[in-house]
Amino acid sequence: MQAMLGWRDGGGGVFEKSGVFEKRGPKELRRWGRYEVQIRAEITLTNDSTTFRYYGQTLDISEGGLRVFIPQELEMGMFITMEFTLPYTSRSLTMGGVIRNRDSFTYGVEFVAVTLDQQQTILRVCKTLELLQ
Repeated sequence: MQAMLGWRDGGGGVFEKSGVFEKRGPKELRRWGRYEVQIRAEITLTNDSTTFRYYGQTLDISEGGLRVFIPQELEMGMFITMEFTLPYTSRSLTMGGVIRNRDSFTYGVEFVAVTLDQQQTILRVCKTLELLQ
């Protein structure tokens, strides 16, 4: 793994939000490390005043988003709301996200409008998962 210049490694393989990208392959750049976590997520989206609810399974999480399997056709750029309970926490998080990429029914979702409390919870869980993986 190689850190790109101009960004800072926070130590222990965790890259700080200040911007280090993790280089894993010839074309794959990551701002934050990914940590495997499989939890159920409830996905809600609204389209023309109709609300749809689906259930999915997360595959991994980072400080900036997560990868989730949702057996439903969703569009790139679509805004969704996700509700899930991360391991090592006692309360569920309800967060907004935008679908940034997909591979079949696996979607890469970027967190948006994240509160400070949510951000701290995700960071704590990512650091715990890093120690365990």
